[in-house]
Amino acid sequence: MQPKDLLSVWNSPDNSYLTSKQFSFRLPVHVAAKIAALCEMYPTKSRTQVVGDLLSAALQGMETEFPQVKGKFFTSDEELGVDLYVDIGPASRYRELVNKHFKELETELGTEKPSDFYSHGLLIEVPRQS
Repeated sequence: MQPKDLLSVWNSPDNSYLTSKQFSFRLPVHVAAKIAALCEMYPTKSRTQVVGDLLSAALQGMETEFPQVKGKFFTSDEELGVDLYVDIGPASRYRELVNKHFKELETELGTEKPSDFYSHGLLIEVPRQS
């Protein structure tokens, strides 16, 4: 979810489910004021929904900024004219850790055999040398 998508999300019904754990933290005053303003603008959304959506958008944006690190050769895509390599950088490590924690949280919610959040690894496209 991108920050630009939040307004349409907040004007739609909520279909998400929450963790069994509660997270508690203190915020800078200016951030708390901005969250309070959004909660007042969208009174049908709880503070939990607003903060969760903001964090989701920020995390998605952050994920796109991880540098790519080319690992082992995976395959070639002749149609696109690229070689594909496994990403071994921080994005891949992040995805591994997300999968680990996602499974733990899903288990706490009663899911017997939770699947991965990210179902496959990252690949890096490198244009083929002629």
